[in-house]
Amino acid sequence: MANRVILACEMIEDEVRLALKALPPGGRPPLVWVESGLHERPERLQAALKELIGRLDEGACTRRAVAVPSVRPGRGPAEARRDEVVVGPVEEVLLALGFCGSALNGLSARHVSLVFPRVDDCISLLLNRGCLREEVPRNPRHYYLTRGWFSHESSLQQAFADWEERFGPERAAKLRRAMFAGYEQVNLIDTQAYDLEECLDRSRSIAGDLELEHGIVEGSVQLLERLFRGERDSEIVVVPPEEPIGFRHLFATDDTRRTESA
Repeated sequence: MANRVILACEMIEDEVRLALKALPPGGRPPLVWVESGLHERPERLQAALKELIGRLDEGACTRRAVAVPSVRPGRGPAEARRDEVVVGPVEEVLLALGFCGSALNGLSARHVSLVFPRVDDCISLLLNRGCLREEVPRNPRHYYLTRGWFSHESSLQQAFADWEERFGPERAAKLRRAMFAGYEQVNLIDTQAYDLEECLDRSRSIAGDLELEHGIVEGSVQLLERLFRGERDSEIVVVPPEEPIGFRHLFATDDTRRTESA
């Protein structure tokens, strides 16, 4: 098994930790957390990932351990949660996140392979229960939540708080409803990685504030488990050194589909 490191968005901390339990304790790669606040801004997320991959690439080239910037998962400003993880030379960087707009597009390394799940974003990652990307049961008129949405910083939560402070409760409520005018339902994803009861009241409250229906949908960490175990199939993309990640990697070829079904 190749030497690996995991770069994971802290928004899916619960699910990453659950998926890692499928590995023997001695076989768990080093884990670097990427701050959740970057998730809403693909260009900032891309810049952060580029820096992290660059550090790991340098370590692979020199065959020396490198200190990689990380955060301690939790609430509050990322600046107050800065951390470092010392990572030895690796051959693969596992990206435990989705394509997230264009955040992964153009990323490359000279000495390590980049490996990531073939999904559009972290919602599709958690809704995939063992199917192709094109078959993920996701409704575009539904808004999806997990406990991570309540446990970590997001630009949407910050916007809601800012509107309350600037415009007062009544106008803030109107702004929220206008923002979600195209949605019909708020769904809490049951990934089995956290106690659903802890979040039900809050997710129902959000649905009520937005005047939307509320539902619970089944999720899974199976794709993360396969990524961490080193399985490679049509839904796990491996980009070798010197090759940049591109939008083409989101689409399975006929050959990979045939291999998957064989």
